[in-house]
Amino acid sequence: MSINRSEVRKSALTLLYAIRENGGKADDFDFDLFWSIAQEKKTDKLRESHARAILHTCRASGESAELLDTRATALLEAMHGDLTTVSLREETEHYARRNQAFEAAVSALSYCLNDTRREGTDQLARCNDDVLRLAGALVTMGNDLMPRFEDYPASRSLTEPLAAAIRRRVRLLEATAALTHPITLSDSKEHAGLARQAADLNELRPAAEELVKAVLLHLNELETELTALIDNYTLERVDMVDTCILLIALYELRFNGLEPAIVISEANQLADTYSGSKSAPFIHGILAAAAKA
Repeated sequence: MSINRSEVRKSALTLLYAIRENGGKADDFDFDLFWSIAQEKKTDKLRESHARAILHTCRASGESAELLDTRATALLEAMHGDLTTVSLREETEHYARRNQAFEAAVSALSYCLNDTRREGTDQLARCNDDVLRLAGALVTMGNDLMPRFEDYPASRSLTEPLAAAIRRRVRLLEATAALTHPITLSDSKEHAGLARQAADLNELRPAAEELVKAVLLHLNELETELTALIDNYTLERVDMVDTCILLIALYELRFNGLEPAIVISEANQLADTYSGSKSAPFIHGILAAAAKA
């Protein structure tokens, strides 16, 4: 797993806090709802990055679509009324119409991405899917259509220019269709950042859930040890956020075998971010004592 462990701890902290606020039982907790809220900003950012990458691959789309439409129209007009070419005409018309639908989908994606009035990115995600679905379909249709031209040697002066336009179109659309699953683009220099975003979003949930469920599995012994470490205080009086930070840190100290300095440093960072100004020294003291035990 390549996800940043600091990000895992942050998400694990918010998840553990939410579970304890909800009664402390993971079996009764709505994980899907939690993650839909917790990852909303990351999801929105990924969808926007995905849309920009798609539009970048489509930057020459309009020009190639216009060339293909011109040559397809010439072929269709030349074959009009010829009953022996009905099948080819129908396939060519279908391909041309699908190309027009693709261009409309690209325009809709561009508009949605730049629409400052939109709320959220659900519509943007649908626009992304439309463009990618049509791109994949057009690649298949184009590759199937080109060999059909060989059955009409008398029309070679028209089919060869159209085949050239389709080949150019297919190359462009293959680059677009390759973006269907961003997480698979880790070896691409151009799209490595997009792949990293997708991987982080994909890996974060299972990693954070695994950590929290492990903490809950050992909750009794972790709470017992914390109670013994807190002088003149009870665990119930400790702030809930601080308690969750301590539980995660103590678990990683006792069961993950992490270096005490790393555990304490990460716990202090969580306290600085999510708790009060007095929490970091308190947490540092507890974990330092635990490390010595």
